[in-house]
Amino acid sequence: MALSISTLIQILFLGALAYILAGAPLLSLLSSSSTTTHPATQHLSHAKAQTLLAPPINLTCPDHAYKTHIFSRDPLVIYIQNFLSASEAAHVVSISEPLFSPSTVWTEDKETLNEDVRRSDKAKLPRDDVVLCIEERARAFQGWRKDVFIERLWSQRYGVGGHYRHHYDWGTGGSGSGRVSSFLVYLEAGCTGGGTEFPRLRGDGGDGWCEFLECGEGEGEREGVTFRPIAGNAVFWENLRADGSGYEESWHAGLPVTSGKKIGMNIWSWLQEGYRPAELV
Repeated sequence: MALSISTLIQILFLGALAYILAGAPLLSLLSSSSTTTHPATQHLSHAKAQTLLAPPINLTCPDHAYKTHIFSRDPLVIYIQNFLSASEAAHVVSISEPLFSPSTVWTEDKETLNEDVRRSDKAKLPRDDVVLCIEERARAFQGWRKDVFIERLWSQRYGVGGHYRHHYDWGTGGSGSGRVSSFLVYLEAGCTGGGTEFPRLRGDGGDGWCEFLECGEGEGEREGVTFRPIAGNAVFWENLRADGSGYEESWHAGLPVTSGKKIGMNIWSWLQEGYRPAELV
């Protein structure tokens, strides 16, 4: 028996209502297949995203050799000799000079000048070929870790009295995100003072470390260390444990320069699970 038009309309209406009440499964299937966003990327601000760098396609860099010395295994702290060549360090200084401005500090998302905490000048580095290859060297040093990105590079200039009081680099993050590691690279070191102090870090090395550290007489096992500024060399350390908690031993300071000038460079690495940045060249 043929269905009447009114009966057919009622059947279609009830079927559509049942589909909606079931959660529109076909629609959700189509939408999930077209866009997939990792939960950890949902709280990534646009401003932060602009600091996370991707290497250009087909980037090629000249060969570069450096020597490494493990100072601590937990947290991992590695001293790197000749991380930059003399020409690379000079180049970074030269492109920084016209860009230096007073360094600021951040407190509760507010940026201020406070020379009691931080007295130096900072410069955001243009991403020329030399800087791109330094970024890639830092990424390769860490084994091209998945979901870990190099942040935009900054240089720092310290004159007499210049310093940065004790602080952590890891700051704020979240589940699946955070500043997992740091490099401090010395570009110029024509100064006295200005060492990088880790008062909570313990090292058990021998006197060979006195080439790189401020050493007193008869020191073996050390509670608290200060790395001396040596141009071209770098200190690398991990800020966060695997569970996302910060290492208290990464508490560090740039001690006051007592004469001359020191210029350094910060290389920070940020974990952002599931994030894939656009090329920022």
